[in-house]
Amino acid sequence: MRILLQLALIIGISLIGEILHRYAGVPIPGNILGMLILLLLLCVKVVKLDHIKEVSDFFLKNIAFFFLPPSIGIMAAGEEVMCRWPVLLIMCIALTIVTMTATGWTVQLLAKGTKHKARGVKTEGAKNEQ
Repeated sequence: MRILLQLALIIGISLIGEILHRYAGVPIPGNILGMLILLLLLCVKVVKLDHIKEVSDFFLKNIAFFFLPPSIGIMAAGEEVMCRWPVLLIMCIALTIVTMTATGWTVQLLAKGTKHKARGVKTEGAKNEQ
């Protein structure tokens, strides 16, 4: 019963995202809105990780299964994709470079913030000991 409640919670949040996209005219896809809403609810601790843990773990363990429909859709549109393969190849390479760059910068920024916080804690601890 707990798993069904967890699934209902995730589907309900996803449905809210779809409703916002379709009826409120938000220009972001509904599934992305649903994930952002879930992230927000997790951050403000309205939804706790324990509330969705088992279903989330199941989805993550079987994530390859969720890539089948888009893959089959691409195969069905094979001729159209093959006509545009040079553009798609260039886009894939460019977007990979952009993603790697953005990830690297983000990691460096977070690492600097972590080091700064660690130094502040050590400095304050040393001052308190004196």
